[in-house]
Amino acid sequence: MRSVLLALTFLFSLSSTPSFAQDSEEKCLSKPSDDRALNKAYHYLNTKFCQPAVWFDNFFVDERITENARAGTSVRWKNDFTYFEIDGFKYDTKLDAKFNLPRVNQRIKLVIESDGEDDLFDLFPRSAEELESSIGVRYDWIRKGYSSFNFKATFRPSIEARYQFTYPLTINNTLRITQKVYQKKKVTGESTQFDLDFALTKNFLLRWTSFAEYNWDYDDREGIWDMGTGFTLYQYLSKTQAMNYVVSTTATDDPGLFINNTLIGMTYRHNILFSWLYYEITPEYNWYRDYKEDFIEEASIRFRLEILFNNF
Repeated sequence: MRSVLLALTFLFSLSSTPSFAQDSEEKCLSKPSDDRALNKAYHYLNTKFCQPAVWFDNFFVDERITENARAGTSVRWKNDFTYFEIDGFKYDTKLDAKFNLPRVNQRIKLVIESDGEDDLFDLFPRSAEELESSIGVRYDWIRKGYSSFNFKATFRPSIEARYQFTYPLTINNTLRITQKVYQKKKVTGESTQFDLDFALTKNFLLRWTSFAEYNWDYDDREGIWDMGTGFTLYQYLSKTQAMNYVVSTTATDDPGLFINNTLIGMTYRHNILFSWLYYEITPEYNWYRDYKEDFIEEASIRFRLEILFNNF
């Protein structure tokens, strides 16, 4: 299994890497609303940095980042065929969708989510028992300039408030802070997430993500901290192909403070035949454990067939 992962890594590294500036130029045009020097400086940095970040986030459909920009309808159906070194073959299907309700209010969307929250699972994997489907409504209260703020209620039931602040530090760096407060059944929680993006070249983008999450369980009368940090390196190959390389680690304080998972992996994503059809190949290697137990090592490889419709 390990030899297969190494072979895939070598194969993908041979691909050519043309520039994609023209692919994202129109999406990245940022215009100031007045002639103030500070306002002009912000939009200049925003335009220059935007090209690699927007292209990668849209191509990989990174829900953590692209959610604010999705003003129309989006349907994403993912079919995962995964072989685990320990557990063998598994199949999983997920549906994520957002539907605009223009006759009601352009700020209101009907949402169907397989994970029920912003999708950090690719970078920080969690147990399958935590993944639940939900149907609900999202209201985008603020979405302009540096900030966005929305509310989401589902029929699980749960309610969530989410605020995001984005600021370009330089032409090549931007900072994004996401704060969430939520109530899910008998659990009240909050999470804080930092994303720091580095545009290395026209073809490479490095993203450092860190989060801290606190959940209070009313049944157990206790609170649990979860935290994690990870790096994702995105590589542009062509208008229809791209890759990312991931390394991350997570920790918890339940029942004591310890590292419970470390991950290395990579994903090759290809848009084929139709504009709405994609496939991915993702080899990964995980080290995970319970409290006071040794790490369990497991390799896996996932093939994903995805149907994606967007109407913005």
